[in-house]
Amino acid sequence: MKVALLYYVPNTHSVAIETLCSTINQTGNKLIVLTQAPRGVLHDYLDKLGVENHSKVYSSKISVINYIKHLFYLIKFCRIHRVDTIWSHLSTCNLVSVYAQLFLRRKRVVIFRHHFHKSIKTEGFKSANRNERIMTGIINRLAKEIVVPSLEVQNGMIEYEKVNANKISILPYIYDFSRYGIPDSQEVNKIRTQYSAKLLILTASRMIKMKRHSLLMPVYKRLVNDGLDIKVLLLDDGIERTALEQFVKDNNLQERIFFLGNRKNIIDYLAAADLIVHPSATEASSSLIKEAGLVNKPVIVCSGVGDFDEYIEHGKNGFLINENNEAEEFEKYIRFVY
Repeated sequence: MKVALLYYVPNTHSVAIETLCSTINQTGNKLIVLTQAPRGVLHDYLDKLGVENHSKVYSSKISVINYIKHLFYLIKFCRIHRVDTIWSHLSTCNLVSVYAQLFLRRKRVVIFRHHFHKSIKTEGFKSANRNERIMTGIINRLAKEIVVPSLEVQNGMIEYEKVNANKISILPYIYDFSRYGIPDSQEVNKIRTQYSAKLLILTASRMIKMKRHSLLMPVYKRLVNDGLDIKVLLLDDGIERTALEQFVKDNNLQERIFFLGNRKNIIDYLAAADLIVHPSATEASSSLIKEAGLVNKPVIVCSGVGDFDEYIEHGKNGFLINENNEAEEFEKYIRFVY
């Protein structure tokens, strides 16, 4: 029996990660999950599966100290639990793992990469945060095996980040779609009533620069000024939220654009919406857009991002935005759907 450690950052609900854990748990090998976040709903689900899980949090104001502490903790943890393979997900875990492998020479360390910034293709590496660029460079150089969920990420890493192609394998996300359940009709009607409009638009992604919420704010302003009866629901949170809220306030859009934060019943909001608008320029393989497909809702996404080009048929199940004049294209297709 092999012992695999899934090393992960969040403690939140994720059907893709939960499906992965459930599937591995049925192989006869032992799975252990370790997060860098405190116990949360993910740990509760793992408890129900009977999967051993742990969390370790360090909160020094100096980030490098946190990384060093996580490094020594991971090395010790793997030795105590006799881990054979580490499956590391997300950059903060990946940076720790590539250094830990120097001390765990008999362990197999596999790095799972979940992003590639489309803007690097047109704007170069200056479009990415400096600290992120440094971290990514170290991980790419030291990692022996890297797993990505889509061809777009693989090609981007090879062509622009100059990663050795022999290091990279593609493993698409897997989903137990039954874990989403079905929308609650009463909750859906409640959302539709509360945010009544001819066209109800939903965006659900972290409010960070690369998700590009700010690209669409002037678009929504023009649509409202032209008399279109639209409302926009923005789910999730992030460092860009304050600036976005200020734009809404400055342009008197408080009755049209709503910041709802994190919501557990995402499937109800997707079912209530008429259109899912996703301007993100950084994806690997978006779970949100697949969830929108579960409730048969059209989407507007960017071509060349993640794996959208593999399953979005332009004009049939959604719209693909090209690189030039993106804001204008988003506006065109929102008007078309309206």
